[in-house]
Amino acid sequence: MGLFSSLFGNKGKEADSVLDKMKQLADDLDGVKYADKDEKKIMNGGSAAATFTEDAVCGDSWGPVMPSEPNQFNSGLDYKDYFEKIFREEFPSYHLQKYKSGWYDVAFNFVQDGQKKLVVELLNDGTQRYKIRNECRAQGIPYLRFYYNHEGWWNTRSYVTRRIANALTS
Repeated sequence: MGLFSSLFGNKGKEADSVLDKMKQLADDLDGVKYADKDEKKIMNGGSAAATFTEDAVCGDSWGPVMPSEPNQFNSGLDYKDYFEKIFREEFPSYHLQKYKSGWYDVAFNFVQDGQKKLVVELLNDGTQRYKIRNECRAQGIPYLRFYYNHEGWWNTRSYVTRRIANALTS
């Protein structure tokens, strides 16, 4: 006996209708429906493959199709190295202090003249940690986070640079 049979019993059309609605919901939550001939697979830096149609809508550093602009997944670098390279090249007047903030996650302090000016945390999309963010809020230090494995978020160089520059000047 399946899960839905256990929940709804054998109620014929009513149970079938509920099951159909659950399947539809699962499809909707799965994202975009695909036409076989238009499917395009993109590898997210060796993690999970994303499949999207060619005509899908894209935004600023997010969307179903990898932008041609330099980004985390076409850089050829590990995500930690990719972000650190941008930080060092785009913000050379800041001393970077790198430290582990979780099992795989990492954070960077941007320090200038001996003062912490910004904290940037690189997090797994499924994380539920707020410790560093709450500490920054309590100390009045700007805080940013970037998710390194969120499907369709490309972390383009311009996007990363713009967010950090805005946080450092606010």
